[in-house]
Amino acid sequence: MKAKAIPLALAVGVLCAAPAFAQSPSPAPIPPQADSPEAVARDGIAKLLQALKLFVDNLPQYAAPEIDAQGNIVIRRLNPPTARRDTAPPRNDDSLPL
Repeated sequence: MKAKAIPLALAVGVLCAAPAFAQSPSPAPIPPQADSPEAVARDGIAKLLQALKLFVDNLPQYAAPEIDAQGNIVIRRLNPPTARRDTAPPRNDDSLPL
């Protein structure tokens, strides 16, 4: 009789504890959104268009190719780059290390 009582007690214990383990914890609260999805999408597209404009503005622009008197093909740049200033001091060639 004792051998039948132990499995029966285990089965009753598992059945009583099952509802307690089946309950899931309450979900974490969702933080409120500051902007609507449309506003976020509009802002993202505006940033992409600004980046595209900066990219196009930095592309070098060239005139139509020309052939000069010697037969060379010349492609002139319309927006020449600004001259870079070297930040290094001028080199004095008289003082070369020996």
